[in-house]
Amino acid sequence: MTELVTSQRDVGPKDISEIPSTLGFISFGSLLMPTIEGVIVRGEISDATGQVVSVSFEYDGSSLQVSPFAASKSEDMWPDIYAQIKASIVSSGGSVTEGNGGFGGQLDVSVPTPDGNKVMRFIGVDGPRWFLRGVITGKALTNAAAAVNMEDIFRSLVVDRGNIPLPPREALPLKLPDGTFAPPKFAL
Repeated sequence: MTELVTSQRDVGPKDISEIPSTLGFISFGSLLMPTIEGVIVRGEISDATGQVVSVSFEYDGSSLQVSPFAASKSEDMWPDIYAQIKASIVSSGGSVTEGNGGFGGQLDVSVPTPDGNKVMRFIGVDGPRWFLRGVITGKALTNAAAAVNMEDIFRSLVVDRGNIPLPPREALPLKLPDGTFAPPKFAL
């Protein structure tokens, strides 16, 4: 069994309380990202609710899809979610390889689809009263430099949990930003 390191927040992602200013960040509601040259950002919208359920960042042949969730003050969610993802993939006929990456325990999975196998990597970080899950696809699964780029994007994110009472595992509200994005502040 891979040892799960459930928090790598000393290097990011950060909580809103840990940054001095949101200047230079693009707000997706409960998720903020610094402007990064060359990164394409997409909001994933639920057909059923019309709500933004995740945000995807694409860069140089790789993609990182992130979803923030409410969590309790006293319990890390990643160990349970890690076990649930693993069990779900295996029960659906997929395969799972456990490993350690820049955020501790991660799952490399292959899921059968009508068009062939879909391969992806799950990562997660527990924060204060929030949990951030990431799903990496593309070149970053086989190229170390591309993997570092995706991990750097994940590290650069900031979660704004807010003060609204939400049960653990409830998705934190996301929205698409209004207006025009600011010019890039730094490059990968």
